[in-house]
Amino acid sequence: MKSNTMQDLSKILCFGELLLHFAPDSEGNWLNEQSLKIYVGGAEYNVAAALSQWENSVKLLTALPENFVGNQLEFQLKNKGIEVLAGKTQGRIGTFYLSSDGDMQNASVVYDRFPSVFTQSDFEAFSDEEIFSDVKWLHISTITPALSDHAFRKCLHIMKEARAKNITVSLDLNYRALLWQNQSPHTIKELMPFVNVLMGNIWSVEQFLNIPIEYELNGNFDDENLLKQAGKTALEIRKQFPNVESIANTFRFTNGEQVNYFATLFAGEQLLISEKYNADKIEERVGSGDSFMAALVHGILKGNPDQQILEDAAKVAFKKLFVKGDTIDESINIEKL
Repeated sequence: MKSNTMQDLSKILCFGELLLHFAPDSEGNWLNEQSLKIYVGGAEYNVAAALSQWENSVKLLTALPENFVGNQLEFQLKNKGIEVLAGKTQGRIGTFYLSSDGDMQNASVVYDRFPSVFTQSDFEAFSDEEIFSDVKWLHISTITPALSDHAFRKCLHIMKEARAKNITVSLDLNYRALLWQNQSPHTIKELMPFVNVLMGNIWSVEQFLNIPIEYELNGNFDDENLLKQAGKTALEIRKQFPNVESIANTFRFTNGEQVNYFATLFAGEQLLISEKYNADKIEERVGSGDSFMAALVHGILKGNPDQQILEDAAKVAFKKLFVKGDTIDESINIEKL
């Protein structure tokens, strides 16, 4: 894809908040041991880190505090090969608390991100020209527009600009109930006309886009109605938002420590289904969806066949369940799955 200026477009732009993830053990031993695991996280950062590890050119638009914490985080990102566009102001980095056996999608996560330098930012530190220089893909999650009115308006603006520049836009419909207590998640509909690649699941689509689940679901991993609903939901998304070309769903079912996992991808006019995975115990619940998203972007940019894109993304996401922390490590090489 060429821009009007015939630049060599090569970069994936991610816009979102960088967070510190404090991971106390769920039994409370960290208090006696006075030791706490800390990971760098944030949905868009997790995607950017994976894409960079797979040798994609990536930049992250964010905000950082003007202190040694911000400087060290910026150095860490650059060390990972991520170009950083970060307005720096006085303030603090956002954080959250979650043990490795906790889940971001329920009440076991404790956010401490209001206020932070990101939620207080007006995102005016960089011009559109700087932001979109050499960019071929823009990625955002629905966490970012939930954080502040400025963040929502910035998402809307850069998605519009991306569309005008023929830049592919992906959106992860990762629903976090704690972030939507004071506003309607249906505001995400304003962003949808600019989306080309959508990821989520049938439940997050219902929350954000008000597309109802019409089939009766029994909550089981092998429920055939899941696939019927995934197909029906995808068709309705296409009907309402015809610019959406690819629609991915991830399905993760847990029973105690056991997990069952698979994914679907609606591309062209066909619902593709991945291999199904299961395990008796997982190590980490954070970052699996972000790993799937990164693999989806990677596969599409490489021009891989749709079924391969789906299988690679599902395998990466499942493998991430056994890697501590928010991001993948060197053990997950998408080119050697």
